[in-house]
This record gives sequence, C-alpha cells and structure tokens, in this order.
Amino acid sequence: MGRPQVEAYLQKVFDFPALVAQLPEGRQHPRHSCQTVFEAIFWGAVGRIGSFHHLEYECRAGRLRHRIGAISEDTFRYALERLSSEAVLTLGCAVARQLKRNGVLRTAATRGLVVAAVDGIEICRSFVRCCEACLERTVERVVAGGREAAVQYYHRLVAVVVVSTPFPIPLGIRFQAPGEGEGSCALALIQDLVGRLGRRFVDWWGMRST
Repeated sequence: MGRPQVEAYLQKVFDFPALVAQLPEGRQHPRHSCQTVFEAIFWGAVGRIGSFHHLEYECRAGRLRHRIGAISEDTFRYALERLSSEAVLTLGCAVARQLKRNGVLRTAATRGLVVAAVDGIEICRSFVRCCEACLERTVERVVAGGREAAVQYYHRLVAVVVVSTPFPIPLGIRFQAPGEGEGSCALALIQDLVGRLGRRFVDWWGMRST
C-alpha cells in the first residue's frame, strides 16, 4: 500500500487531517506549523526513518520533499519540545477508539479481548545535564582511578502498550515525577487512559513493573 492509499484510509476511517488540525501551536510566529512538523514526523515513523537528521534529508531532497518540504532537524526538536503532550495523547486515544470500533484490535489468541502491558523504563542519564523534571540519585563512579559519589540526573517513564495484536500499539506514556514511585506513576497513567478510552476498552490482566 502506497502513501496515497494510506492517506485515503486515514482520511476515510479516522478523519486524520481534522485530528491533526486540532493540535495547538506552542510557538510564536513559526515558519512551519506544528501540524506540518507533526505530519513530517508521522510519515517519518511510517517510513521507519530512524533519526531527525535523516528526516531532514528526506524533507529537503528525499521522499517527503513534495509532501512536506524542507524542515531542519532543529525545527523538529524545537517544535516537539513545545507541542502539547496532552493534545497528542488525545489524538492517539481517538485513533485507538476507532481501531477498536472497527475490530482491528480483536485477535483469536485472546478471544477478542484487548490486552495491554504496563512497564517502566529509565532514559537520559547524565552527571552534567539536567532539567526541572529530572529525577536525582547519588551513585558511585570511577574518576581518575578512584571512586567518588556523584549526583546523577535521569528520567523514568511508564508506558501502556497493547500487546494482544500482531504488533505492539502504544496507548500512552507518562514521565515519573520527582518523589513519585513507578507504581503511582503507572496507576495515574492508567486512570487517565480509562477516562479517555472508557473502562471497557482494555481488559487488564495484570501490571508488571521492572
């Protein structure tokens, strides 16, 4: 299936352009709208483009030059940093509800039930760079042949992913806040998704935290 067919499917089944149009702009006087940036990243994900550097090339001189046009990788980062995660989650939940309504998430292996897994992961560790949302801990590290204690900054996030389908479908993520446990973070994310998707969307079989 080529891109025109995919676009026609997205338009017919999800009214995807209308969903994208609802994304709020977080920048002042942008050269490229957040909708255009989101579409570029979306098609980059569809085409399995693995980096913003590669995506910049595809927008400037590759497969997306006519569909999107030239956008720099700095613009991708700047726009995403200011794009409302709440709005993106709302868009994703709208798509997920339609997928279930159309029977796409049904599988014989789970007797038609939709099963999701909840798990946490740690990302972005650094002894130097940090932000207001960073978690902190004191660890020992080797410096000049000796061991010394140092403050390490890092992030943890919890993700909910549908695992009963032939390929995993992410439903939502939530970053763990300072002073918050992984279990509390996961519960808050689940409650948020239940409110958006409805209690009958997923049949929860269990939750595992690592």
